[in-house]
Amino acid sequence: MGSVIERKPGEKFSCSLRFERSLYRQGIYRIAGIDEAGRGPLAGPVVAAAVMLPPNFRLVGLNDSKLLSALARECYYEALVSNPEVIFGIGIASVAEIDQINILRATHLAMQRAVSGLASLPEHLFIDGLPVSAFSLPQTAIVDGDAKSFSIAAASVIAKVTRDRMMVCWHEEFPVYEFARNKGKPIFHFKRYFRLGSTTAAHLRVGKRGEENAVGFLRKSGYKVLFRNFRAKCGGEIDLVCRDRRAKVLVFVEVKTRTTDLFGDPHEAVTLRQQESIIRAAKEWLRMLDDQDISYRFDIVEVLMEPQRQVRLIRGAFQIPENIYF
Repeated sequence: MGSVIERKPGEKFSCSLRFERSLYRQGIYRIAGIDEAGRGPLAGPVVAAAVMLPPNFRLVGLNDSKLLSALARECYYEALVSNPEVIFGIGIASVAEIDQINILRATHLAMQRAVSGLASLPEHLFIDGLPVSAFSLPQTAIVDGDAKSFSIAAASVIAKVTRDRMMVCWHEEFPVYEFARNKGKPIFHFKRYFRLGSTTAAHLRVGKRGEENAVGFLRKSGYKVLFRNFRAKCGGEIDLVCRDRRAKVLVFVEVKTRTTDLFGDPHEAVTLRQQESIIRAAKEWLRMLDDQDISYRFDIVEVLMEPQRQVRLIRGAFQIPENIYF
């Protein structure tokens, strides 16, 4: 069902249609090259593209997007997407999905979505790197395929430019993170995260929209929002500190947002480690109040963005030790 083509010691390759032609000779013409962008960075979604080229395709200089300048990538991108004979699909896995199912599975999910976006079903897949078991179609995994196969190189360019444009848009919203200048560098993303924190990071844009929905819902439910994104000196963090006016209780709220219910309810992503982080921050907040008689609880607001926006409040979502002040 699948095979892997690796580089032999000392063997040199140049990007061409030679892998595609080996299948053309077998009567297989609908070949989709697949590649992704965003698997290495620590910010933003992972974007995949699937591209089917015509047998007579020619585009001098097309290569792995990482080997091209930003200007060259844009030129090749426009040449590819404006060609009516080039069939392509784009798939995106969101940050919420990456956090939930891990980056490898999210990458495969984006690839599946890219193939599903093709106007016609391919007969064979060329995948950059290693085989992807999620596909039932015949496939060939080509190590360094984006520098060997035109189909994969084209997918590499379309995925990279699509993601870069998304990061530029996020830079306009969060200029402090300088994503327009550093769209895919994990060490830069880590340094910015370490210096500035993650509470307003562009890669949490979905989470920010979810938090806005949660705030509106809580206010309608009789909550007063006292503070947003409280970061304790001890390292804990709370999305919202609220007052439940009806119950007269201080509430520490964790907001969990997902773009789809494909991977379960959003509140399921609140791990024990995250609960510990919330409790640490709550301890610091309560110590600032210096009132051991105050009543408090921990709630979760889960926000599902698609297919229809839903907001649900889970009161008393998890328990805490009695000696929270100590």
